[in-house]
Amino acid sequence: MVTTTVLAPPPASSDADRRLSLYPKALLLALAAAFVFVIVSGDGSDTASGRVGGDFPAFYSAGTIVAEGDIEDLWDPATQQAAQEGLLGDEDGFIMFPYAPHVAGAYASLAQLPYRAAYVVHTAAMVGFLVAALHLLRPLVSLVDRRFWLTLAATLTTYPVFVGIGGGQNTALTLFLVAAIWRSLADDREELAGVAAAVLLFRPQYALPIIGLLFLGRHWRAVATACAGGVVVWIVNAALFGPAWLTTWLREVQPLLEADAEVNALNEIAPIGFLHSLLGVESKVALVVGGLVSLAAVLILVWTWWMSDLALRERMAVTAAGLLLVGPHTIYYDSSLLLFTVLVLFDSGRIDRRVVGLAWAAGLLHLSKGIVGGSLLAPLVIGALGATLWLLVVRQDEASRVLPIHDSWSPR
Repeated sequence: MVTTTVLAPPPASSDADRRLSLYPKALLLALAAAFVFVIVSGDGSDTASGRVGGDFPAFYSAGTIVAEGDIEDLWDPATQQAAQEGLLGDEDGFIMFPYAPHVAGAYASLAQLPYRAAYVVHTAAMVGFLVAALHLLRPLVSLVDRRFWLTLAATLTTYPVFVGIGGGQNTALTLFLVAAIWRSLADDREELAGVAAAVLLFRPQYALPIIGLLFLGRHWRAVATACAGGVVVWIVNAALFGPAWLTTWLREVQPLLEADAEVNALNEIAPIGFLHSLLGVESKVALVVGGLVSLAAVLILVWTWWMSDLALRERMAVTAAGLLLVGPHTIYYDSSLLLFTVLVLFDSGRIDRRVVGLAWAAGLLHLSKGIVGGSLLAPLVIGALGATLWLLVVRQDEASRVLPIHDSWSPR
């Protein structure tokens, strides 16, 4: 008697799984090829697609200023403009560098390279930070673990992330550090969370609120480590610029920030900045209304970390949206932080694929800024925070309610 073994057909979803793995990789490869083509084309700061580097000249020139020993003039407009000569193509003026001295010092090594080579290294590093951020989330968000390449491709091609990385900004590093804080807290490695928060001090508008939230959440070791790291950051800056670096920085960078607020008005997504773009920089209504929205965001974040019983990943979903509304000035590419909010909501089944698709497409709303007079990503972020609270708190409370048992009827 011959026994015949019949192999079961592969699951119907296997072909779809292969496509969901293959297509994102092909897209990422195509983006890499396009990037190489842009870099090798043109001459100087000009390429076949226009000026190369986006905002990178600001960081490259700051590194040049430090490398040449002129750090005492780091925030002088004339010095920054001179350092960016030849990096802006036919554009007039300069791109402001408002960061602390240690950030400029970190870019000094890149300034040793030719401009294009430095931009390539910087872009590759930012892509690496984005990949690392998503990798850190794999044990925390099952979707990222199951569909890593799809998640990476979808994230990289969202308009704010794509522009942030290709435009020479450091948003991907911010994403990585926030993800590192999240993962470290989940693994009960609070000291690492504190280190990440201390490194994030290069963007104090995010680091300081996060350290405050860690305090409210009673993550004492993380707070202690972050404070120790803050002391190290202060010492490094003092070594670069002198003991009075903090007051000098705040004083000298203020005029640059005021000028940049006018130039970047259409790119603002912070409540105050967005309303100023619509109503004018002198508008008291914009200041009051925008300030109230920011205050509401602060109160929501305080409640989330101090009094709520939300799980860690739900807290991070709320925090990612709330941080964007706290400060007076936030540029649109930082809406990339909503990545964490969308991932948590989708992975927990609170939104479906259609909503995720709309969230991806919503990044393109920023392109209407010239018509609207401001970035539509600003109200989108406010709506995202409200929707997240409703889905994680209100809907959760409704789902957990137990209806009373009506025993007025029973079988006889």
